[in-house]
Amino acid sequence: MIKIPDVTLNDGYKLPALGLGTYQIRGGEGVQQILAAIKDGYRALDTATNYDNEGVVGEAIRKSGIPRSQFIVTSKLPGKYHQYDEATKAIQESIYRLGVDYLDLYVIHWPLPKRDHYVEAFQAMIDAKKRGLIRSIGVSNFEPEHLDRVIKETGVTPAVNQIEVHPTGFRNACLKRTANAAL
Repeated sequence: MIKIPDVTLNDGYKLPALGLGTYQIRGGEGVQQILAAIKDGYRALDTATNYDNEGVVGEAIRKSGIPRSQFIVTSKLPGKYHQYDEATKAIQESIYRLGVDYLDLYVIHWPLPKRDHYVEAFQAMIDAKKRGLIRSIGVSNFEPEHLDRVIKETGVTPAVNQIEVHPTGFRNACLKRTANAAL
């Protein structure tokens, strides 16, 4: 079993520096793949409403025999649910599909600035955190101007900005702004 170091978020919560992304993992075979990763030491499991596999992730957690408290479960809010009431409902539905009492990390999957409801969605997440449904809140794929607006309008700095970075897709401005925001 591998030992994965933790990182501390700006809200004080810790999460493993490496987690299992579950995009395209589905069905009984998906449960087995996740269980194999858990056996190898993975405790951070990343899913999303749009992946259509939150139930599979939850089933793997339950079948692992490891207490829920040992896992860091992340899910993501899809763009079609950015209005406040829709975001609030989507959070509760993710928790239900996963079969858990709370989410460790919940992020807005994409800002979708043309729809212009991402600040409203983030406010719903802030309120869900206050109610104990989410431990840490964050964003994903936010450019500096989206991040600045969320912070300015809500007074809350997201705990993470989950972005894709690889040799052919290096987002320097986004990485720099994220580092400056203490994410």
